[in-house]
Amino acid sequence: MLDIDLVTILAEIFNFLVLAVALYFLLFKPIVKRMEKNAQMKAALLTEAQEKEQKASETLAEIENRLDNIDKEIEERLHEAYQHAQAESDKLLKITRQEAEKILDEAELEAAKQQQREINELQEDLIETILTISGQVLFNITPSALHENLVSEAIEEIWDLGKSDMHQVTTIRDSLAERTPTVLVKSAKELTPEQQRSLVRTFSALADRNVNMEIDVDPELISGIHVRIGDLVVANNLKVELDQLKNEIANSLVENISDGE
Repeated sequence: MLDIDLVTILAEIFNFLVLAVALYFLLFKPIVKRMEKNAQMKAALLTEAQEKEQKASETLAEIENRLDNIDKEIEERLHEAYQHAQAESDKLLKITRQEAEKILDEAELEAAKQQQREINELQEDLIETILTISGQVLFNITPSALHENLVSEAIEEIWDLGKSDMHQVTTIRDSLAERTPTVLVKSAKELTPEQQRSLVRTFSALADRNVNMEIDVDPELISGIHVRIGDLVVANNLKVELDQLKNEIANSLVENISDGE
C-alpha cells in the first residue's frame, strides 16, 4: 500500500498555485499586455498603411486621369494663352492706333498752322511790296502843292488844339517841365524856311516857351509831315493813309479766306 502524504501533496499544490499566480501577474500578464499593445500598434500601422495605400491609389488614379487628359489640358492652356496674347495684342494695337491718330492730327494741325503762317507772311510781303512800290510811285508823282497843304493842315491842327482843348495843352506844358523842349519833325521833303519858322512859332506858342527843332527828311512819308513834342504826335502824311490801307487789305484778305473755308 502506497504511503501518501496528503499534507505534502496539498503543500505542493499550494506552491504550484502560488507559482502559477506569481507567473501570471509577473510574467504572463505583462507579456499579454505587451502583445496587445504590439497588436494595437500593428493594427494602427496597418490602418495607416491602408489609408496611405488608399490615398496613393487615389493620387495614382488622379495622375493617370490627368495623364489621360493632359493633351486636352495642354490644348486648353495654349488656347487660353493665345486668347490672352491676342487680347493684349489688340489692346496694344488700339493704343498704338490712337497714338498714331493723335500724332497725325497734331502734325496736320501744325502743318495747317505753318501753312497759314506762310500764307500770312506771303500776304504781308505782297502787301508790303505793293505799298512800297505804290509809295515810291506816289512820292514821284505827288505834286509839291499837296505836300505844302499837308504841312499847313498839320500846323493849323496844332493851332486849333489851343482853341479846342486847353486841358490837353496844359497837360503838354506840364509834361515839358522847365527844360527847353525839342520838336522832332519828319518831313517827306525839305521844308521851306517859311514852313520851319511857322512850325517854330506854332510849337513855341503851344509850349509857351522857346523850342528847339530837329528836322529829318523821310521820303517814306511820301508827302506831308510827322511831328512830335513830348507826348503829342501829329501825323499828317500819305504814309498814314497807306498804313491804314494796308490794314484794310489784310483784314479783307482774312475775311475772304474765312468765307472760303
